[in-house]
Amino acid sequence: MFDANYFRTALHTDLDAAGGTPVVELALLNGHVHRVRAVVDAADGYVTLIVHQTKGDLSHERPRYGSSGDTKESVRVSVSYDSIAAVLFDPAPEQVKARPGFANS
Repeated sequence: MFDANYFRTALHTDLDAAGGTPVVELALLNGHVHRVRAVVDAADGYVTLIVHQTKGDLSHERPRYGSSGDTKESVRVSVSYDSIAAVLFDPAPEQVKARPGFANS
């Protein structure tokens, strides 16, 4: 089970183990996934995060934890620990700029 201690301490250990700036996704029990940019606060019962907005035309992009990005493309969310299914770390190399399909140039 996730709690405030995880987001205050163990998350940083996991980030370091994944290479420092991986893509971090917070998977919820309802199936929704947040791409995490930063942890704002880990309180009793919930964590407040800055997450990257994922729009349909940008779903292939995978912004990394801690990336500055456009603040207009980020939102603040509070998530109860009980609703978190998993925290996923993808240390993949920088995202590929080409989009899939026939129109690549």
